Amino acid sequence: MTVRLPNIDWRLRVALVAALTVLAAWLRFSATDFGLPDQLRPDEEMTVPTALGFENDWNPHLAIYPAAQTYLIHGVLRSYAMLTGAGRDLHVAYGSDNNAPAFLLARRLSAAMGAATVPIIYLAAAPVYGPTAALVSSAILTVAYIHVRESKFAKVEVPAGFWLALSILSMLRIVQGGRSIDYALAGVFCGLAAATHYTSGTISVGILVAHLEMRHREARSLIGSLVDPRIYLAGLASILTFLCADPYFVLDWTRTVHDYAFLNVTYQMWNGGSTPAGFGWPWLLFRAMPAALGIELEIFLLAALPWVLFRPRPGTLALLAFIAACFLSLTSGHPQLEFRYLVNPLLAMSILAGLLAIDLIALICSWLGVRSGYAVAALAGIILLAPSAFRDLQLNQFLRRKDTRTIARKWMLAHIPPSTAVVLIGGENYGKPKIPGQYQLVSVDGGTLSLGKAIDQAKWVVSDSFPPLSLWSGTTTDAQIDLLNARGTLEFDLDPIKAGAPEPVFDPNDAFFVPFNHFTSVTRPGPRIRIWKLKKNPGDVN
Repeated sequence: MTVRLPNIDWRLRVALVAALTVLAAWLRFSATDFGLPDQLRPDEEMTVPTALGFENDWNPHLAIYPAAQTYLIHGVLRSYAMLTGAGRDLHVAYGSDNNAPAFLLARRLSAAMGAATVPIIYLAAAPVYGPTAALVSSAILTVAYIHVRESKFAKVEVPAGFWLALSILSMLRIVQGGRSIDYALAGVFCGLAAATHYTSGTISVGILVAHLEMRHREARSLIGSLVDPRIYLAGLASILTFLCADPYFVLDWTRTVHDYAFLNVTYQMWNGGSTPAGFGWPWLLFRAMPAALGIELEIFLLAALPWVLFRPRPGTLALLAFIAACFLSLTSGHPQLEFRYLVNPLLAMSILAGLLAIDLIALICSWLGVRSGYAVAALAGIILLAPSAFRDLQLNQFLRRKDTRTIARKWMLAHIPPSTAVVLIGGENYGKPKIPGQYQLVSVDGGTLSLGKAIDQAKWVVSDSFPPLSLWSGTTTDAQIDLLNARGTLEFDLDPIKAGAPEPVFDPNDAFFVPFNHFTSVTRPGPRIRIWKLKKNPGDVN
């Protein structure tokens, strides 16, 4: 490349980063009240109720999720309650509407951390690769669908990404100068990332490679690099920070061992290769990445990986090592994985994509001139990112619609007296209306015989079905429907999937009834819910 790209005035850079941050915040804060007061995003029950429970016990009694984000949520809930005069009893302050205020505040904390990650990625990339590459990287993260989607809920992937981005920032400073403070900060943020989501701790691989890269440029031997105390400073800072942010990982070691054994069983539950989402590289390249990122962005991000091998810059090997570690963890064996785990490698991949972008811009400018080249590059960038932005807008609009489970719950409360016996086909799974304590619930499995016995003692039957998420919301069989139609009348039937429309894509391992694309094929979130009113006796007509 013979063309030297012009420097961007610092005031314009600040304005552009601010604009991207505002856009990122708007996309992420929109529709964060989805489903409330019903709690329809799985795994949020592992963070918010635990955070409220710290009133009496700082032990989360849960090692499946590391505790750092839960402690942070608790701190935000307590601070907000004190500032608003709601009192020190968090269960009283946030007890209304099934703790909906607490869930909403925890979700907005996640959205804030997701939006703040955008300028951090810019600050990480700009000193090493220049402002143009950094702006491209930030723009990609601003609209990346999986990051926008996961920023809306009180979960751990995006908050861990916030700390991960800060660790990447410090890691790239290591390759620039390698000061002790950079090593220490890289370790601290690595520890916070791991204490928020265990898998984010793989950035430690990148920190080690960054250290070796820097020492290699100083013409040090491998042994000389490994005896350098600064890399051990980073490791010590990481371990101590992790233990401070998640102390009961060690203090309640029995729970940790128990939960890790549970995780091992859960993540290997598909070892027969029967996982509905698939596994390995086919799962990653042909299911997870197209859904989470979009085909256009996936191709561009993947193209950047071999490109930087041929045009390496300081720190690119460290970023590649981190991405490789993430990909290895996502493709080894037959684990049950969710698309949202791509948040980790996305942060590093967006930085490398910025490097590919500036090389392409320089090439275009060498052909067309600087002004025309920038105009063409800007148009190409819009074409690349527009599908992601459009999906973000579709997501926000979709999440504003009432879920089928919320509609069914309200219908039941209006038509079924309290304490009535209600049969739930398939039990109280993720696809059922949220009605704890309202009725005498009778859970039955999918068998017709067990259903026949249960309905003799009940007045109502509720079923849910959703073919794209059959693991979480089973299909009611024809035999069961015939039995229920013979013994009762179908009073409520709400099916969100449009007949004959393109099949929407869901993550079959994640019990979240919101698609990744083809939003127009689904009228609203949630499964199909049917409710039958049973006759008093088989021969009754009323």
